[in-house]
Amino acid sequence: MSAEAKAEVPWERILKIIFFAVLLIAASWFFGIWCGRFGQAYTLLFQPGREILELGLWLLLAIMVVAVTAGLVAALLKPLWVAVVAFALSALAMILGWQVGIGPALLGLLYFLLSLPYARGVTRELNERLRFSVEPVSRGLSLLFMVLALVACGSLYLGYAAHIEREGFTLPPTFKEMMTRMTVVPIREAIEAQTDLTPQEKERALAEMEEGFEEMWMGPLEEMIKPYERLIPVVMAVGTFMTLQTILGFLSWIPGLILAVIFPLLQITGMTKVVRETREVERLVI
Repeated sequence: MSAEAKAEVPWERILKIIFFAVLLIAASWFFGIWCGRFGQAYTLLFQPGREILELGLWLLLAIMVVAVTAGLVAALLKPLWVAVVAFALSALAMILGWQVGIGPALLGLLYFLLSLPYARGVTRELNERLRFSVEPVSRGLSLLFMVLALVACGSLYLGYAAHIEREGFTLPPTFKEMMTRMTVVPIREAIEAQTDLTPQEKERALAEMEEGFEEMWMGPLEEMIKPYERLIPVVMAVGTFMTLQTILGFLSWIPGLILAVIFPLLQITGMTKVVRETREVERLVI
């Protein structure tokens, strides 16, 4: 190899390191954006529908993208401190994509700290293996899934707690309407079935019934919950975390499958290469 070619190799490696680090940073920024939106969607949790489904799907996609790019960084960026720097920058990008503040910064720090055992574990297992395998990379992703779910549900807690701090707890109007419709349907049908009432009288009776239902049930329910309003964001965040963890448990095979496809493609395109080396093994014998 010529001196010029030797001089090019380190720069090629540096550019590849930057490329994979940027992938993780961009993925974390994307995840941070959806954490911010998820943190403002607390009212949607009271009314299951298309909006909360779409938001949940985007959040899951963001988590999957971070998991895949984190796997690439943990497996390919050597030495370990290079991967650590990439994870640190990705945590910063997540905060910037979400919102600069104490809460997001603490959750970003949590993501960074828990990503270190993942990166260290992948590096150690790959170094101990005789042949490269995607198994150590994908097996450790359960830890990343957990921390990403914690961050997402932490954003929900922060958003809802701030809202209650500003305005106090009230049941969302859409939730009240949904509960009213569900509860008064039998009574509505009975009123509409009456033949001795005019259409105007039926409408007036239905309106009075719905208004009375809100005054008799929704109002007292809000008053009953108010002393515990500070606990409501915690309960919602914990419940959402358990739900998200269950869903991610069913989807945990997807990043591993994607990585199993990506690694051979990287080798074909020349982004990575197989290096064979001979090692000395030291054993104690008698």
